[in-house]
Amino acid sequence: MYIDSFSYSNRGKYPENEDSTLCRENAFVVADGLGGHGNGAEASACAVNYISQNYGDFFGKSPACLLSGANAAVYSLGNNSRSTVAAAFIEDGKFGYVNVGDSRVYFFRNGRLLCRTKDHSVCQAAVDAGMMTEEQIRYNEDRSKLLKALGNDAELKPPKEYDAIELRNGDAFLICSDGFWEYVYEAEMEIDLLKAESAEKWAEYMLRRHLKRSECECDNFSVVCGIIHAEEARGSGTTPKKKNRKAALVAAAALIAAAGMLVGAGLMYLLKDGGTEDVTVGVSDYSDNSVLPLQGAEE
Repeated sequence: MYIDSFSYSNRGKYPENEDSTLCRENAFVVADGLGGHGNGAEASACAVNYISQNYGDFFGKSPACLLSGANAAVYSLGNNSRSTVAAAFIEDGKFGYVNVGDSRVYFFRNGRLLCRTKDHSVCQAAVDAGMMTEEQIRYNEDRSKLLKALGNDAELKPPKEYDAIELRNGDAFLICSDGFWEYVYEAEMEIDLLKAESAEKWAEYMLRRHLKRSECECDNFSVVCGIIHAEEARGSGTTPKKKNRKAALVAAAALIAAAGMLVGAGLMYLLKDGGTEDVTVGVSDYSDNSVLPLQGAEE
C-alpha cells in the first residue's frame, strides 16, 4: 500500500504561525505552540524536530518514550515554552497514533469517522463527566484551557495509548490543530472525503469551509491528511475510489431498472427530478467558490 498525503498550515489573523507540521511517507505530525506562553513557534518546531528524528522507536517501544523525549526537548527551551502535538505513524500496514493537548488525530473507514484522539482539556474532562457534549467544545469559552501539554513539566505523565489499527484500502486519516477542527465539523470531513479524488482535494474542500466560517480571523491552523491506497492502484488510471463508484453505479442502475419494472414511469420521474437533485444540492450547499493557496506551508 501507499499513502497519498498532503499538509497545509496558515497563520490566521496573527503575524506569526506557531504551528509546525511533518508530512513524510510514514510519519505525520501537527504541533501547536501555545501563544502567550513564550516561544510558541520554537516550541512546536522543537517537538516536530524531535519526533522526526526519533519516531522509529514508536512501534518498537511504548509511545510514551517518544512523547517523553519530545517533552524534555520542549522543556529544555525554557521561557515557559509549551506545545500540543498530534502524530500518526505507519509501519507494516498498521496505523499508530498519539496526542498531547487539543491537537487531534481522526481516522476514517468506508468514508465514516471511526475514531479520534481525546483532548487533554478542561472541556474534554467536562464531556467525559457528562456535563457537556463533544459538539459544545467548539463554542465553550474554556476550550483552550489544557490539562496537558509538552513542556509543562520536566516529566510528562504518559497520555492514553491507543491500539494500532490494521490498515485497509481506502482508509483515511486527518491530523490537525484546534484552529482547524473548531471550524470544520466531523460530518463535513466525511462528506469532503467521499467527494475527494486525492488527499490534496480533500484538504482543499475542508479549507474552503474553514475560510467561509472563519474568514481567516482565527488562530493559526494546520492540517495533515492522508488516504491509503492498495499498491496495485499506483500508476493506474482507475483508483480504488473510482472502482468502488463504478460498482455502486452498476448496482444503482440495476435497482432503478427493477424499480421501473415494478412501479413504472411515475417512480422513474421522481428519481430523475427529485432524489438525485436533492443529494446534489445537499452536498454543494457546503461548498463555495472561494480559493485558498494550497501550498504545503504558508509563505
